[in-house]
Amino acid sequence: MNRKSTHRRLLTAALCFTLPLGLVACGTTPEEEALYVGEAAAFLASSEEGGDIGADAVADADDTTVQAIAAEETDGVDVEPTDDGGLCDFRARRQAVMERYDDDGDGSLSNAELRELRADLGERRDTIRPRLAQLGRRARHWAFWRVRWAFDEDGSGTLSTEERTAMVDAMEARCERLRAERLERHDANGDGKLDEAERQAARDAVRARWEAKRQELLAEYDTNGNGRLDDGERVALRQDRVAAAQERRATLMATYDTNGDGRLSTEEALPLRKEIQRRIIEGRDAGN
Repeated sequence: MNRKSTHRRLLTAALCFTLPLGLVACGTTPEEEALYVGEAAAFLASSEEGGDIGADAVADADDTTVQAIAAEETDGVDVEPTDDGGLCDFRARRQAVMERYDDDGDGSLSNAELRELRADLGERRDTIRPRLAQLGRRARHWAFWRVRWAFDEDGSGTLSTEERTAMVDAMEARCERLRAERLERHDANGDGKLDEAERQAARDAVRARWEAKRQELLAEYDTNGNGRLDDGERVALRQDRVAAAQERRATLMATYDTNGDGRLSTEEALPLRKEIQRRIIEGRDAGN
């Protein structure tokens, strides 16, 4: 089946959700199920990473969003990495989603089960529900917001079937790229997998990078020297993160706001979205 045919089938299926009682009339197709399970897997992947995936989406973030992103980043400063040293496995994330939402255990999602998954995914950060967030070892909602922004090419605020498909494909490709990179660094015996000693080495490397960054932050913001960031110190860090995001936003606007009207039109934002997509697929900004 060619890509155009696949997208046409997905679009037809998606239209069922826009009609009154569409789920009852149209039913659940395998393509729909795969697409939304894949999106949930993408949420888990972006949330669990420790880096700045899609960071340049800040170009189109309002001040409230910038504040929220900075707060999420600050709250994660003292959270140790959950990375167990294993290899990125997008299929396992899909399976975890299926197991959570396949309430009747028949191996596929019914209309009601798929409707619940779609509702939990939402379209904005504040509509992602705890049931999905709790599947991951971390939940960085604003990281996923940035990924979604990059693939919302028409700037509608929601993902079309084609945009959602592209996002899922990109996140799966990212996982494969990160998997290969970890094997290259830590598969000492070259057998194409990580044994327990190699996984421990990968785990130790992630934690060492995290600890080094943490110590840098403590050196700058732990003014009372107690080895952690108190509330006031966190406020200072958050304010600096906001200032850095605003500065980055100004830099990006200077590049992409070609008519100088202070906002990104759909046409002006598209090259930036494409650039972020490229970095996502290439496994950039992973931080682990």
